[in-house]
Amino acid sequence: MIDSAPPEVASPSDRTASPAASRWAKLWGQLKRFRGPIATIAAFGAVLSGLLGYWSAYQTVEKAVVPKSAPAVVTADAGPLSIVVLPFANLTGDPSQAYVADGLTASLTADLSRIRDAFIVNAATAFAYKDKPVTAQQVGKELGVHFVLQGSVQRSGTKFRINAQLADATSNAQLWSESFEGDQSDLFALQDRVTTLVGNSIGREMVIVAARESETRKTSPKVADLMLRANALYLKPTSLKNQQQAEDLLRQALALEPNNSNAMVRLAASLVVQADNFDAQLGEKETERKFTEGRDLALKVKELDPDNPIIYATIGIYAINHGDLVGARRAFETWLSLAPRKPAAYSALAGVFLNEGEPRRTIELVTQAISLDPKHAHEGDFLAMAWAYFQLGDNDAAIEWALKSSEKNAGLSAPYNVLALAYALKGEDAKARAAAAESRRLDPSVTLSKLRKDFSSNPPKYQEFLESKVVPAWRKAGLPE
Repeated sequence: MIDSAPPEVASPSDRTASPAASRWAKLWGQLKRFRGPIATIAAFGAVLSGLLGYWSAYQTVEKAVVPKSAPAVVTADAGPLSIVVLPFANLTGDPSQAYVADGLTASLTADLSRIRDAFIVNAATAFAYKDKPVTAQQVGKELGVHFVLQGSVQRSGTKFRINAQLADATSNAQLWSESFEGDQSDLFALQDRVTTLVGNSIGREMVIVAARESETRKTSPKVADLMLRANALYLKPTSLKNQQQAEDLLRQALALEPNNSNAMVRLAASLVVQADNFDAQLGEKETERKFTEGRDLALKVKELDPDNPIIYATIGIYAINHGDLVGARRAFETWLSLAPRKPAAYSALAGVFLNEGEPRRTIELVTQAISLDPKHAHEGDFLAMAWAYFQLGDNDAAIEWALKSSEKNAGLSAPYNVLALAYALKGEDAKARAAAAESRRLDPSVTLSKLRKDFSSNPPKYQEFLESKVVPAWRKAGLPE
């Protein structure tokens, strides 16, 4: 159950961590410093960073940016993050089914209205184009929008097919298309699935395209351009260089608008992502400085914009890195309550359950995360699934998910840790040794003695698991003492 009051996060100096919390803080550090076998899930910061440019664009429906009384016609350019959802065409052959297409149009408009800093043409204006043959360029010029989403609903017996396409109004180029099928008995569930998947993908696509175009206006002092360029960096593979560039852009934005809560919370997230993922490069002192500044900024934003979900993502990352597993769980649960259709919130909470030794709950949450945006699943989700199945003793499934993760990010050592363990337990010694060697190549610091030291405070059941299953398998795979 979600607490009504979001969690506050104390500093390390004014909170005494429980042994269990300390244990999992150590576990969390494995991914970044040790890359050991237990730590196969991606740091929450990596998940957040990979999708922040997309998530931070969203806010709750209650705070949608579209005014209740939008103008009938938009004549001025509404900006790079602007879109109209044209009425979906009813191709079922049955006029009585028009409500399906109309309802889908309205639902998508409402869903996209969550995009922060965007302009979404209201449904009443869009319905003026119903059953009219128009091009994306024509609509874009008339309404002053950058993107046009359109589609159709077809029917065959009791089956419905919904098609959706996103076009760039400036070039008339199609950027995205997808088809969805479902049964009439599950029509509203299908509609909800369509709006979720389209909303997730379209929100991402809008940010990517707008950010790319903003690169041609680097001399512009506008905060929107600075933030779009930061978003573009968030959507690239996580690296310290990209994060530091995003930090610089966001600091520039805050220099122009010191009370811009959106820029502030994105900066907070960037700081904790850097600290969470690159502490070895930053050093202990600089890592803690970034953690502290990020937490302080997030708490400041909470006073200005308490419903911004990224606040709680940031607080959760800070908490789990400071031995506060309970605080992390509360923060991520609050994040999920504010962003129930955003995959990273499920991924982050799954990470907490994995650290608590609840692999089945982990699998449920990660499955939900992937289903919400399957085209952009993160390697951290695959790693979480791999480790969860390994905990359950399903080595084949663990291998399958670890391979998916290594394919997604070949430079990550953690998937090879899972592969080494699972292959060793299956008796496939050559593959186990090869995986262990690759892990050591990517992170030469991995040793069994370091493993034991880092998990010396684990409770008896985890010590037993470590000594009876993990250590022998890794020794068999060739991990040095």
